[in-house]
Amino acid sequence: MFIVITGLDGSGTSTIANEISKLDKNSHVLKTPSLEFSDRNSIDEKIKPISKVGHMLYYLSSTVYMSDYIKTYFDITKENVYVVRYLIDTVVSNRVAGIPIELNYNIFGNNLLIPDATIFITLDEKIRQERIDKRGKSVLDKVLDDEKKRQQFLQEFQKHLDPDTTIYVNNGNNEPCDIAKEAYQKVMKLNKKLLLK
Repeated sequence: MFIVITGLDGSGTSTIANEISKLDKNSHVLKTPSLEFSDRNSIDEKIKPISKVGHMLYYLSSTVYMSDYIKTYFDITKENVYVVRYLIDTVVSNRVAGIPIELNYNIFGNNLLIPDATIFITLDEKIRQERIDKRGKSVLDKVLDDEKKRQQFLQEFQKHLDPDTTIYVNNGNNEPCDIAKEAYQKVMKLNKKLLLK
């Protein structure tokens, strides 16, 4: 299966992905932008203020690359690949920024992998803010300080998440390993359901 893990920045997507991979033997965890697209913070700080579309294309190209990378190196019919952030994240953040990008998995004739499942991490806003303050806020983190913008993000996510293949997990006060266990069990349940179709 190909599983995307997403949520608002600071929700713990990377932590949960790493914990799931411990439970899901022989699985793989990747993220966009990947290491090949280094210096994400510089792109956010220097490119976005001058060119919103240029900024969007950086994230879009990292998603296209990740789709091709997975197709090249993995067999998602035999092993699970988890990706932290994917096309939905690029679409949501840019739509909130005013760029009318659509969630289209066909880009210039290149058919991107469509997720079999999406794990959406939810989190109490106070806890999310505390965690972000601890690690230090990026430029994009500061955008979510605005209540109106944050609600726009959540509304856009809801518009674009497929209700049949989305798994919601609350990353609250439980240990990350327990939250990951819950998410993994839901992934396996969904996988069985998809196989029966």
